Amino acid sequence: MKPRVLTTLALAALLLAIPTAASAKGASAATIDGGGSGGLPGGPITLRGDGEPGSGTDLANLAELAGLFAVVFEGGQGGVLQSAPTDRLGPRYTITWTFPGGEGKDRKVRQDVYPYAATGPVTSMAAGQPVFDATTRTMGGWFQANDSLRLNLVSLGLPDRKPLAAASDAGKPAAPAPAPAPATSPTAGTSPAAWPKMLALVAGLLLVAGLAALGLRHRPHDGTATAR
Repeated sequence: MKPRVLTTLALAALLLAIPTAASAKGASAATIDGGGSGGLPGGPITLRGDGEPGSGTDLANLAELAGLFAVVFEGGQGGVLQSAPTDRLGPRYTITWTFPGGEGKDRKVRQDVYPYAATGPVTSMAAGQPVFDATTRTMGGWFQANDSLRLNLVSLGLPDRKPLAAASDAGKPAAPAPAPAPATSPTAGTSPAAWPKMLALVAGLLLVAGLAALGLRHRPHDGTATAR
């Protein structure tokens, strides 16, 4: 076979393979559930459609915010962590992703998500889950997301809660109440050191007044008696 013919056939095979690989990369559906006893108040939330990165659908946006492609295909890239970034994770939810597999058989990949973690939303995926077929498996790992993931999940139906406080803030004691102001008295403006002098002055004035009154009482009266 001529080299030109071989080149043409190889190029045709490559062009046929590109759409197949691209279409196989995105999820076709996702179901959100969990959050504690009883699960979500309104029941599981299911998204369907085009899960290709950049397609702009709710499914694709959730996949990008949750780090799905990083923990499924990349491993150790773009926000993937070795372990949980905090022990204050809050309630756990589960996203079950559906990937179209070979021979018409869908594959289910599960990812845990903690929207209200103290360090910001984080997700976790177990390694080794089959994606498209038995040979393609998840890389797995923890993924540090930003608050956009929490807001996105709230818009989809999760409870509108604030992130948990960091451990350093939670362990701080409450600020002490301010000390009450000292009671005021009519003589609050008088210096304590002046009290002995004031008492001595008052005592001296009383003594002088008493002596003066006693002297007036015993003083002889002048004058001539009137003859009758």
